[in-house]
Amino acid sequence: MQKKNLAAIVASLFIVPVAAHADVTIYGFMSGGIESSKATGNGTASKEYSSRTRVVDHNSRIGFKGWEDLGGGTKAIWQVESSLRNFEQGGTNDKGQTATFGTRNTFIGIDNGDFGKVLLGQNDSAYKMFTGSGNSALGTDVMINTTADNFGASSVNSRGEARLANSIHWFSPNWAGFKLGASWGVDEARTNGTDAKRISLGLGYTWGALNLATAWDKQYDKGVAANTTTASVNSGSNISFYSIAASYKFDTGTFIGGNYEWGNFDQVGGGQVKQDDWQIALGQDFGAASIKLAYGQLGALKNVGAGVNGNDFKAKQWILGGTYNLSKSTQLLAYATKITNNAKANANFANNPIYSTGTSLDAGNDPQAFGIGMKVSF
Repeated sequence: MQKKNLAAIVASLFIVPVAAHADVTIYGFMSGGIESSKATGNGTASKEYSSRTRVVDHNSRIGFKGWEDLGGGTKAIWQVESSLRNFEQGGTNDKGQTATFGTRNTFIGIDNGDFGKVLLGQNDSAYKMFTGSGNSALGTDVMINTTADNFGASSVNSRGEARLANSIHWFSPNWAGFKLGASWGVDEARTNGTDAKRISLGLGYTWGALNLATAWDKQYDKGVAANTTTASVNSGSNISFYSIAASYKFDTGTFIGGNYEWGNFDQVGGGQVKQDDWQIALGQDFGAASIKLAYGQLGALKNVGAGVNGNDFKAKQWILGGTYNLSKSTQLLAYATKITNNAKANANFANNPIYSTGTSLDAGNDPQAFGIGMKVSF
């Protein structure tokens, strides 16, 4: 009898926590592939990345999220999302960085049907969520999460997007097709008395298959070295980005979209340089298959000093890709992409970047890759 009672008690210890947290959702995906890649064109063999085969991870992740009903249409929400990238290298990337717990969007917050969501922790900025790779409805980052992803701070397009640590965010509900968002990334370091906070605002509109968005992002007390876009903390200097984006998907499965972005960079020694970028994206569905094409350009650096050629900072990227859904959770993918960097440009892949020297890509090298892979979602 005592043994039976003990067994019942032990079993209840496992049952109670499950019942108490029945709202917890586990989600994510594993995605990887094999590709041929290189980065040449610099003219110096020791500063190039010769052609080779790579086994790559396409931004794999795992997340846990949940909510609690507080009444009156309000919920307490939380999420912990961790990167599984570089699983093919045991979790350590080419820079020697190891993915740790909670490295992606991880927060606590409140969700109200009338007011929207307020999040506290680490999350994608409003800029990224409206005109960047965080807006899946917009869909202009056609091969997102793969090596052919072209949106990111060091890439050709959407260079103002970021994930903000130590931040607070507000995202509105859908008001007749309109949505608003705001982000504030606080500066806890206050290096040399500066306040390098970051603020983002976003506005989006959806009407059926039409998606429109605009966003603004500003980094305070940050400036760039003369005639570059290399940023560092500097009192009184600011970096600002502005962007607009649109997309439409026809009933035939044809997709068209585009982005335009421009940035203003205060120079540490005075003055301001400017640089813009744009992209056009196309796609076509054929049942379970999709073909995708994109072309983007990073423009000349404007307002440079005497003797500096702003065209040397130009870059461009083309992307050809495709996906095929084997099921609701399993997808095959293929892609080919090339970035062409002018003499002083070093735009790189947003995922699986190439490092020609140590942990950097030397200016003037042209990263390119083509590969195949598989993604399994859960």
